[in-house]
Amino acid sequence: MRRSGPDRWFIPVHLLLGLLLAGSVLAGCSSSSFLGRQFDNFRAYYNTFYNARKSFDEGVRGLRAQQEQPIDLTTYLTLFGPPTRTANAAAFNKAIEKSAEVVRRHPGSKWVDDALMLIGQSYFYLGNYAGAAQKFREVIALSREKELEARFWLARSLVAARSFDDAQTVLQETLAREELSSDWRSRFLLLQADLYVQQERWEEARQALEAGLQRVPDRSLGAKGYFLLGQVCETLQDYACAYTAFDRVRRYRPDYELAYAAEWQAVRIQGLHLDPEAALERLRRMERDDKHFARRAELTYLRARIYQAMGAVEEARTLYHQLLYESDADINRVRGRIHYALGELYRDIFQDYLAAAAHFDTAATALGGNRRAPARTESASAPPTPLALSDVQEQARVFGQFARVRQEIHRLDSLLYLGSLDNEAFAAFVLELRRRRARELEAQRRRAGERAAEQRFLQSRLEQPTRSAETAAATAGGDAGFLFHRDPVRVQENRTRFFERWGRRPLAPNWRRRAAIQSTTVAERAVNGETLGFMEGESLEEELPPVDVSDVPRDSVRQAQMRAERARLRYELGNVLFLSMQRPDSAAYWYRLVILEDADQPVAPRAYYALAEVQRALGDTAAASALLKTLLERYPDTPLASRVRVLQGAAPPPQPTVPDTLARAEAAYAEAIGAWRQGSYQEALRHLLETAAHYPETPVAPRALLAVGYVWRDMLDRGLLADSTRLPVAVPAPLRSALIPEPPVVDTAAVADTSRTLSAPDTLQAIAGAAPSDSVQVDPSRPDTLEVVSAARPDTALTLVRLYTYLTERYPQAPEARLAREVLAALKPPPSREAPDSAKADAARVRPPRGRPEPERLREPESVRAVWTILLLETDNDQEVGQVLQQYRQLAPGQVIDVRPYRAEGRLHYRLILGRYRSEEEARAAIQQLHPVLQGGARPLLLEPTGPENRN
Repeated sequence: MRRSGPDRWFIPVHLLLGLLLAGSVLAGCSSSSFLGRQFDNFRAYYNTFYNARKSFDEGVRGLRAQQEQPIDLTTYLTLFGPPTRTANAAAFNKAIEKSAEVVRRHPGSKWVDDALMLIGQSYFYLGNYAGAAQKFREVIALSREKELEARFWLARSLVAARSFDDAQTVLQETLAREELSSDWRSRFLLLQADLYVQQERWEEARQALEAGLQRVPDRSLGAKGYFLLGQVCETLQDYACAYTAFDRVRRYRPDYELAYAAEWQAVRIQGLHLDPEAALERLRRMERDDKHFARRAELTYLRARIYQAMGAVEEARTLYHQLLYESDADINRVRGRIHYALGELYRDIFQDYLAAAAHFDTAATALGGNRRAPARTESASAPPTPLALSDVQEQARVFGQFARVRQEIHRLDSLLYLGSLDNEAFAAFVLELRRRRARELEAQRRRAGERAAEQRFLQSRLEQPTRSAETAAATAGGDAGFLFHRDPVRVQENRTRFFERWGRRPLAPNWRRRAAIQSTTVAERAVNGETLGFMEGESLEEELPPVDVSDVPRDSVRQAQMRAERARLRYELGNVLFLSMQRPDSAAYWYRLVILEDADQPVAPRAYYALAEVQRALGDTAAASALLKTLLERYPDTPLASRVRVLQGAAPPPQPTVPDTLARAEAAYAEAIGAWRQGSYQEALRHLLETAAHYPETPVAPRALLAVGYVWRDMLDRGLLADSTRLPVAVPAPLRSALIPEPPVVDTAAVADTSRTLSAPDTLQAIAGAAPSDSVQVDPSRPDTLEVVSAARPDTALTLVRLYTYLTERYPQAPEARLAREVLAALKPPPSREAPDSAKADAARVRPPRGRPEPERLREPESVRAVWTILLLETDNDQEVGQVLQQYRQLAPGQVIDVRPYRAEGRLHYRLILGRYRSEEEARAAIQQLHPVLQGGARPLLLEPTGPENRN
């Protein structure tokens, strides 16, 4: 028989009242009794532990919300690690407080171990790993039921605290237990894999992950475990394993962020390393999926990366540019990666290092900002993945240094070109620059006027003033002022109308009179048929804005300084390419440029040594040895040459005692200067030459050589020399071989045929001093046995050009060498004088064709025998011959560089040849020795004795 409605609740209500009454009675009972313990547990749970658990769950929910952010693919996904930033620290602090109250007020309740566990977990999420580990150890000692859970959290705390040895001990002890369940074994194995990833022990991490994922306890842990396995396999370059692991993540139905990241990674691995076509097809399906609409920029970037890996670089570059400059998608997450990929394209494919530098710099800025902006969900101590682009900062630094040096070289090249212009051409360039600047300023003013008009229009639309009010305000001196002088739009319009009506007349007095005079001059020139364009330029030139051309070197001293700086920067650019960018071929170009164009600069020996290192790195040891040999021959007294000798095993030269030698050299120099002041010029010259000859390793030697020229000039000014082209003293023996070349051996049987050609005087060397072997004296009365006589005694054959050339080559870094270079540069050919008819006839025979570069005079008699030489260039363009000739002037100072003309097909052609050799084998050996700095196509050539040559 069923009870009615009110009767059904009568018994439960009375039972509840009975229980409450019994509880109040038992409250006074002892806590050691069974009922007392049960009541204590009841109070501990509902009064404190319930609130502690509630606060802890609230903090965990905040962490889960934080984990819903996009996955950071630049670090390894930690399976059990804490986040880098706690979302709700107050909730965990409250949980700690309530749990501590349970332990303090109810030490005998069954919730003590739960409270300690809750305190340890809250410490763990707050980052207090030492406190968390202590609480977990207390749980292990207190409760057997929660021992495995406490051990697991203890190992997590030790891994997070990077106490890897202690964590490994706990994990091994736990995994060694036979009674360990499969679920707990899986957790401990996955935690051990986390530990191995932190230690970068990749193979052990893969084994632990594969073992732990065999029976994973929950799907979320399984999805994260396979994602981490894919990252580890990619690090081990096992791309098939990585693709399989990323692809298996979706089987566990994870949340969107993890599922999207796993699929994106699977497509990336497949497209870059396995099957690009299949990856592109899978990527198309992702792009058509509406749930990925917000990530379309990342998918387009991935498509471009696959194109780049396939070699379709133009398609990849197009997609990158569309993402950066045309797409409306959000590219903040991939902006830095796009610039990095473009930097790789310009670096490796297009060889445009300046563009690569710009993209790498932008990538470094963007990736650096992106790493700081979002809150990562992974541990801060996790190592970076291969996707992290950890070298972007180094690439930005290296290529930024290249761009800085390259742009500075370009600036110096431009300034040196402008400095080489004559005054008329330079003035025309400055005028054009001012006109261009005027056009830019006019465009800026026009844009400013348009912006002001727009602002005025918007303001008028907001205020809606009436026309009558505007007119009244203008005439009454309102906001616009008298004649609207406060309104920039009206002022600009009136200014334009004024110029249209009256022209750009200068704001200067008497402009009407000046305009009348100018119009009269224009009319006169028009009658005479002359052009009028320049008058308009003169009338407008005063209104053009000025430009700063102070950096242009218009004198020889500044040009020499700028060339020295450019040579240093060229060498530095070669170092950047060779040492930092690993581009030896590109570095060799800049080292060769220093050798060919800046051989007289202090940096030239280092360029030789660096080019030898480049050739050695490229495997050409023969070229490297030839370059080092050339370095020792041309710069024997430099510190770098001494270092090369030591590296080659040669004993270092004995160094003189510097203080004693320097003191004696200073004394000898002072004695020579004293003789000069007393008027003993020849004695001063002898002492100066002896000082330079006996103390060549001291800084006094270049000073003495430079002083020889000053004494010599003083004697010329005073009229003490009968022959102004010869030094009146003998040269000491140690300097004679360097300053005075030995007379060449001349075939006496051929002198009769070449005497007329060789007797032509050289204008430049007649002033600066001609070599004694430049002319011979022939007795025409004895044609069968001709006697060859030197034109001057060897002791008086020294010239100022040879003296200062030796000074600059022997002491290139001395301050006196700079002054000597200025003197050599200042030696110009004087105006031509009347010469005897015979001399004119002889000079006419060797005069080069019109338009060819004027060669220097021969330094030795012509050989009439067929000899072998090196053909450097063969062309009909005389300007090209001149350009190449300038490059090779410093190539081989000990040899002769010639320009030989010949006619072919009715046109004049030129051959640029280098050196004289007795056989073809010697010529080929010379090419093999000099090929690092020779142009391609250099070959031996048999030189026939067809006539005189032009030697430069």
